[in-house]
Order: sequence, then structure tokens, then C-alpha cells
Amino acid sequence: MNWDDVRVFLAIAQATSLAAGARAAGLDRSTASRRIAALERALEARLFLRTRDGLRLAPAGQRLIAHAELMSSGARGLESTALEDGGELRGHVRLATTDSLAAMLVRGGLIELATRHPRLELELLGDNRVVDLARGEADLALRIAKVHEPSLRVQRVARLPFGVFASERYLARAGRPKTELELAGHDVVTYANELAALPEAKWLRDRAGVRVVLRTTSVTALLSAVLDGAGLAVIAGGWAAIQLGLTCVFEIPALAPRALWLAMHPDAAGRAAVRAVADHVRAIVKRGERTGATAARA
Repeated sequence: MNWDDVRVFLAIAQATSLAAGARAAGLDRSTASRRIAALERALEARLFLRTRDGLRLAPAGQRLIAHAELMSSGARGLESTALEDGGELRGHVRLATTDSLAAMLVRGGLIELATRHPRLELELLGDNRVVDLARGEADLALRIAKVHEPSLRVQRVARLPFGVFASERYLARAGRPKTELELAGHDVVTYANELAALPEAKWLRDRAGVRVVLRTTSVTALLSAVLDGAGLAVIAGGWAAIQLGLTCVFEIPALAPRALWLAMHPDAAGRAAVRAVADHVRAIVKRGERTGATAARA
């Protein structure tokens, strides 16, 4: 029996989906299907039944699942022991977050971990769609919305205060407002459609005398416009803004700081590589949080 085939079986059994299980195992769907077929031939038994609700374990699969979990636990123990002895991180780790946070993580040094560990492969899923960690769509996720799924391990890793940001180019042209009362007459960039319901968009919309030059559903577009000198924008924490070279004009105490949450499924957290990526993400976020606080006081 091939352990890799058992690993794929366990991933699919936990995800109850061939596609999600394949992603959890770091494989494409056809390769995962071949692995399961090979395991079924080796065991001379059918492991899964297809239903309208997804895959369901056949009787042989139900008997195998406990043994597979024991094998997985043993493999994680060996991996942890090797790392404690100075071993190398390895494997495929998928981190899900928003597009803007993905860019910030890369700018903040996410790739450094893979550079130090050549056998570690990072997959960064930057999308506003919330992935299902319980179904194996990713190993961990950095989110701005609190996670309420009881099966996940969730930790708040930052509280990012809001501030008004601009480029030095814009401030040289239009002047530097020191308080919200001085925003009248300034150009601003803000959010459109569903993002217009965000607290920062509502706050900016209520400022008297501002002129909206751009509304967008893209955080990347908003940051690019502000960087190009189009106007002022309200940004949480200033992490991305400072990385891009924007200036914090003033903070907004009236807006509650935005929390960042790091979530992992317990099974994924059992892998040393996933834990190392989680620690690295926490460190990047904390550095960004400190940098943003320093810039706001300057």
C-alpha cells in the first residue's frame, strides 16, 4: 500500500469532494482520481460512493478512515521531530485572503519563507470569495471578517486603525488637511456597489464638501488612484499605503479599528509547514501594524 495514496484518500474523505480533496492534497482532480483507483485496486475494495450530496464513504472506506488518520498522525509526528532537529520545511501550503491583503503579504516578505526552504511551495489565493477551510479549499486564511465556524482555529492577529491617506504629489497640489473639518474642497477616492457599505466608505460619504473623483470595487484600483495623486482615501491601518509610499494625513478615531483574523482547520494545523506559514504571516502583519502606528504618529 502506498502512503501517498492513503494521504489522498484521507484528504478526499475529509473534504467529501474529489475536487476539494485533490486541492487539499496538492494535486489536480485527475491525478487524485488515479490515486484512489490505485488504492482501491491494492485493497480490492471500493472506497467511495457517489451521491447527489457528494462523495460518501463505502463500508471499506469507513474501515480504512481510522487507520488513515493514525498514519497521518504518525507522519506529522515524524515531520515535527525532523524540524525540531533542524530539518527543512517541505510541502504545498495554500493561503487564502483578499486580493489586497495578498499583495501586502507579498510586499511584506511572504516569499522569504519559501526562499529559506526550497522544498516549501506556497500558493496564495487572492480573492474576495470566502474559501471553505473545512472542505480543504485552503490550509489557512487571513480574513477581515471574524470567522464563526466552530471547527476552525481562529486568532485575531491585528487591529488596524483607519486613517486618511494621500500621495505627496496630491498634498503638494491641494494642501494637507489636518482634521476632517478641513476635508471640504478635497478630491477623494472611495468604494462602489457592495463595498460602499463599508464603514470607511460611509464615513467619507458623510464628509461635507468633498468631491468624489472615483468610485471602485477594486482595492487595488483605489490604491493606484491615490498613489497617482487622484485624491484622498480612507484606508485601514495604512499597511499597504505605507508600502506604496503614501502618507497618513490623520487618523480617524471615530472608526473602530479593523481586525484581521487568521483561521486554520485543525487537520491543516497539524502540518509543520502550515504552522510555519501561519507564524510567518503573523510576523508580517505585526510588522505592518507597528509600521502603520509609527507613521500615524509622525
